[in-house]
Amino acid sequence: MLRTLHFTILITLAFATVAAASETIQWKPVTPAELSMREPVVDKDADAEAIFWEVRLDDKSRKKLYYEHYVRVKIFTERGRERFAKMDIPYTKRMKVENIAARVIKPDGSITNVSASEIFDREIIKSKRLKIRAKSFAVPGIEPGVIVEYQYRERFKSDSLQGERLVFQRDIPIQRVTYYMRPFRNSNIDPYFFNMEATAFSRDPNDDSFWVASVKNAPAFNEEPFMPPKDQVVPWAMLRYSFSRGDWWQVGQGVGSRFASVTEPNKKIKSLAENLARGANTDEEKLRRFYTYVQTEIRNLAFDDSRGETKLPKQKKVSDVFKTNSATPGMIDMVFASLARAAGFQTYVVFSGDRSEKFFNPNSHPYSVSFIHPLGVAVVVDGKRRYFNPGTPFLPFGELIWYEENVYAMVAYGGNFRWATTPLSKPENSLVKRTGNFELDADGVLKGTATRAYNGHWAHEQRRSEYLETDNERAEHFEEELKSDNSTAEISNVAIRNFFEASKPLEKSYAVTIPGYGQKTGSRIFLQPGFFEYNSKPMFTSATREHDIYFDFPWSEDDDIEIKLPADYALEKFSLPKDIKESKGIAGSSYKIKYDRENHSIRYTRKYFIGGNGQIYFKKGAYKPLKRLFDLFHESDTFVLILKKKAV
Repeated sequence: MLRTLHFTILITLAFATVAAASETIQWKPVTPAELSMREPVVDKDADAEAIFWEVRLDDKSRKKLYYEHYVRVKIFTERGRERFAKMDIPYTKRMKVENIAARVIKPDGSITNVSASEIFDREIIKSKRLKIRAKSFAVPGIEPGVIVEYQYRERFKSDSLQGERLVFQRDIPIQRVTYYMRPFRNSNIDPYFFNMEATAFSRDPNDDSFWVASVKNAPAFNEEPFMPPKDQVVPWAMLRYSFSRGDWWQVGQGVGSRFASVTEPNKKIKSLAENLARGANTDEEKLRRFYTYVQTEIRNLAFDDSRGETKLPKQKKVSDVFKTNSATPGMIDMVFASLARAAGFQTYVVFSGDRSEKFFNPNSHPYSVSFIHPLGVAVVVDGKRRYFNPGTPFLPFGELIWYEENVYAMVAYGGNFRWATTPLSKPENSLVKRTGNFELDADGVLKGTATRAYNGHWAHEQRRSEYLETDNERAEHFEEELKSDNSTAEISNVAIRNFFEASKPLEKSYAVTIPGYGQKTGSRIFLQPGFFEYNSKPMFTSATREHDIYFDFPWSEDDDIEIKLPADYALEKFSLPKDIKESKGIAGSSYKIKYDRENHSIRYTRKYFIGGNGQIYFKKGAYKPLKRLFDLFHESDTFVLILKKKAV
């Protein structure tokens, strides 16, 4: 499994040793060329560059996996100094970080060590769902020209080399990336390479119990807005033990047979299905009742905060669920499937890829549990396969999580399976409807109320990430989000409605005052009627593009805004923003402005969508016309009306 710990890295020097934790840290010699290095090798514009990045993975015991990191970085500029002046090594509860050592070597060879007392533990992320701590320290005497080197060990319980990922590109240029791997009992390792040419795995000449893989001159990974997931672009390798080979056919047969056994309807299920379906006029209505029942009447243990740290129970059959009327998400899906089978529906278990991580393709990806996960259940309705995932709270009937849409999915029952592609939702399925009622005064101050109603993926993502928070915490986070868009806005009366009602839009309303919203210049006020795009930035700002362009899912926006104008100002010239129409129906926006003479107000409406015709992925060669399109959207979204003071 990929260890994506977000730290910036470093290390270096001669035959010195430093005591850290309970073991002795060995430093490699620093060469005169490294000490005197004045320019980067991999990227001539780099502020800092790793001379080497070495990682040792030790799976000798098969019960604990060790990662030993050793990085040596040369600092070239003041920006490089700022970036590496402070170090954080994040860790979670299932791992330990130990044997930390760091030091700085100046070009004259003098050394400054980081002492154990200067390394402290701190919390960097805390929420009810996630806690991440870090080992932190300041790097002493760092300046352009020095070498910083740094090493530590990560220890993971109940882990092994099987399925581990070796990443050959980081966020800093690296002259040499090297992995040393000691397999369990000298077993053979089969590497699979992604986004790179195959790299030779050879025995370490200094210790033949280790295998070695190395890449030279790895450029820095540069993150861009709206790009494919990292595993889709960075070079990496997945490890598998030769003795654990499997194939998708075996997996499909196995999960299909297991599903058929687990979901076999017993008398209780048949009786329950009959009662729930009684009076339903259509097959869809029957399934909707089954879905509502399992999602609301069975306690979902994975999303139950009162459960604390207790382990999830082992439930082997659907009948086990009714002993406590509680279940894991997967077993809730199985109860739904069993009810559907009892009612005579053709039903399948579904495992899919996750395109928030990688674009899985069974034709090019070897079997690995890391590539697919349980999606839920497929049921044939009116001759078509429909997908359901009631085990995920707040996910409405017939909808999927966004990263499970438009992916390869294993659809299995009994001893058979097939590969299918899950459907992609349409822009109107993830609509954000925004309304506002405001008044602008003669000083340009805007006051009023606004509401945002989220549907589809927008609503589900917020519900899933905030369900453990209190009402006050959700309101505070929403207010912080609003103020991050406009620091001068005064927000009050925040209200959130329908949070736990997945069948309804998630509504968030608030009162707002924005001084200087109308830009006053002499006898004129410049007014942007598109309130929700106020202070917005262009979606793409760079003139060039390194990666392809990728949107998570199609979505749409519908704005309806009314602004009462100051009594002594009138529209100097009435005009409209330009509608934007993309010829292939991929994206578009339209605008209307109406002046109400009686109320001396304007009503502004905007409709926008992206992802039409299922198009959410674009090759980087299409970047320039795509950027031009979104620049036009931004120009129309930030359209300004001019108000002029009436003559006395």
